[in-house]
Amino acid sequence: MKNVLGLIIAFDTDNDLRELTDHRTVAAVPFGGRYRIVDFMLSNMVNAGIYRIGLLMKDKYQSLIDHVGNGKDWDLSRKNAGITLLPPYSYSKKASPLVTGEYRGKIDALAGAIDYLQKNRADYVVLADGDLIANIDISEVVQAHENGGNDITMVVTKKSADNPFTTYCELNRKREIVDIRVGDNNDGKCKYSALGVYVMSRQYLIHLIADCVTHNCIHFERELLTRALNDSNIGAYVFNEYNTKVFDAKDYFQANMDILDKDCRNELFLRTRPIFTRIYDEAPAYYGDQAEVCDSLVADGCHIEGKVTNSVLFRDVLVEKDAEIKNSIIMENGRVLSGASLAHIVLDRGVTIREGRTMMGHENYPVVIAKRSVV
Repeated sequence: MKNVLGLIIAFDTDNDLRELTDHRTVAAVPFGGRYRIVDFMLSNMVNAGIYRIGLLMKDKYQSLIDHVGNGKDWDLSRKNAGITLLPPYSYSKKASPLVTGEYRGKIDALAGAIDYLQKNRADYVVLADGDLIANIDISEVVQAHENGGNDITMVVTKKSADNPFTTYCELNRKREIVDIRVGDNNDGKCKYSALGVYVMSRQYLIHLIADCVTHNCIHFERELLTRALNDSNIGAYVFNEYNTKVFDAKDYFQANMDILDKDCRNELFLRTRPIFTRIYDEAPAYYGDQAEVCDSLVADGCHIEGKVTNSVLFRDVLVEKDAEIKNSIIMENGRVLSGASLAHIVLDRGVTIREGRTMMGHENYPVVIAKRSVV
């Protein structure tokens, strides 16, 4: 799809992941034992044949840069295409005539990348949030946009999400969007929620950005989309396979627990549309004589001597003898020492739980321990 440009909004907007985003953006949060959340949208675009992709960043992006690098693992290290990192150079008022200062929202970020959009020769732009976990056939969405003749095509799902950050939509029989509400489903009348994936022509996106900037609009969904709804046709592409928008720690925890289910994994990880990530060469996981592991995902390099149930363990996690982990997520280099007990806990990278400690959260409010903490 040489005529399509991908743009991923890889910075925090309406998210609350507590300690998990103290040092990184939501897009860079580790997921599923080996991935980062941004891997899903990057892979969706690459699987659709989109090899010109821009990553819009704002702050706390060092982890994201370290992970994506030159895009080699996504086949994006190319001479005439590839991935372009778009840091917040537009904080300078001289960087773009549309920017007046620090980013206040998605529209300011897009305005900061207006030069990138104008120089590109693509006919269409796929604009997507970096906090979506889903395996979407983007080429089918673009085709539906071309066939439908709409100005914008939004990817929506019928899955309800009672969240103040969710963008709800109401569709007519032609699958055209007739109402857009942020954080309000209009007493259940708006039965669809947006997944943060939009297809439109490049020139039309440039026009919308300029129009919003001149009217001091900063909120993409609440202002840009509603303005477009009054003047243009917005179509809907309904996607009802597995999907999760990671708004908060509960969403993140539940998404990791979901992939322990075979049916969810089969919808998310497809042979025809694989999810790519940065590759690490690690030794296989080691299981001691007394280790007990049940219904869990265990990454390479782990050393397990204790008991692990219904949990996700990233690379190089140590679980000593008599330690017990249930319904928890242990990120890279985690250390759970002898006699410790964890339930509904999310440990960020490099956390050490000392001997005999007991920690317990709840599925609706998992306890999150910050990076490199010692408890």
